[in-house]
Amino acid sequence: MIFSKQEISKILIKQDSTLRHAISIMNKTGLKILIIVKKNSKILGTLVDGDIRRGLIKGLNLESKILSIINTKPKVIKKQISTVEANEIMRLNYLNHLPIIDSKNRPVALHTIDDSLKTLKRSNKFIIMAGGRGKRLLPYTIKTPKPLVKVFGKPMLEHIILKARNNGFINFSLSVNYLKSKIKKYFLDGKRLNVKINYLEESKPLGTAGSLHLLRKIKNQNIIVSNCDVITDLDYGDLLDYHVLNKSDATMVVRRFEKKNQFGVIRASGKNFLSYEEKPLTLENINAGIYVLNSRILKFLKPNTKIDMTEFFLKLKKKKRNVIIYPIYENWTDVGQRKTKK
Repeated sequence: MIFSKQEISKILIKQDSTLRHAISIMNKTGLKILIIVKKNSKILGTLVDGDIRRGLIKGLNLESKILSIINTKPKVIKKQISTVEANEIMRLNYLNHLPIIDSKNRPVALHTIDDSLKTLKRSNKFIIMAGGRGKRLLPYTIKTPKPLVKVFGKPMLEHIILKARNNGFINFSLSVNYLKSKIKKYFLDGKRLNVKINYLEESKPLGTAGSLHLLRKIKNQNIIVSNCDVITDLDYGDLLDYHVLNKSDATMVVRRFEKKNQFGVIRASGKNFLSYEEKPLTLENINAGIYVLNSRILKFLKPNTKIDMTEFFLKLKKKKRNVIIYPIYENWTDVGQRKTKK
């Protein structure tokens, strides 16, 4: 696909832009690339979603300038070429975007790789934890299981399945317990959604990780696990690729949460004044309820034993397994509670 000069004007930003501004523009356009331009409109570089993630891992906050994470040597072309040629260049260079610049190095168009070439079919299992009672959503969940509570006209669980399907995943397992017959009756075997669905049936609540013991016979496969109440624009395929690239045993998706102190803070040592900071910003990573696990670590789960995913991650860390985080900036909503984060 090719975007014209007018269309890419939305993704042109200055080098002194903040990370907050860059994320806002990227989320609005959905193109996963920004083109950084100088004051004379010449291209300085590009910024893609992976650059932002690396910046967040390095500790940048939303008010940090993007200059330190810009790719100043992006692959570009200086003439109009066919979509077929552009796709081949992107395929050979493992790119999703290819900017076109004019003779004065000003961006004039942008090729993006065709979705049919980008979206790989993923045979990996996609597990959704759908067995909870949904106490935070009472009274809605007295007769309706939480996964079937509707958000924007569809059950929240259906939103997750459709998003994952669009990212190439077709093999789903739903971990069910509370009012499970209603969930099974609605989704059946997944044929209506053009996916395959089977069920991990808990005889009692096993937390957000316990039922995964039922998958212990899967040999050396990376599986995605999601809570049933988190809806996001995250590309699950990119998440899986990141997990594989880092040779991770377990990857936790985290969302950066910023909290601003309403007071100025005094630093002191005993009675001695050290410094003063006006309304400091505290940065924390919160668990986004989405994970990637290699099936070989499921052996550390005990049969029919309740355990939450955070406890499981701590257990893996003690066993010196490679446990990492995947920071996201994409829209993310916890629809399992009254207050949501975006």
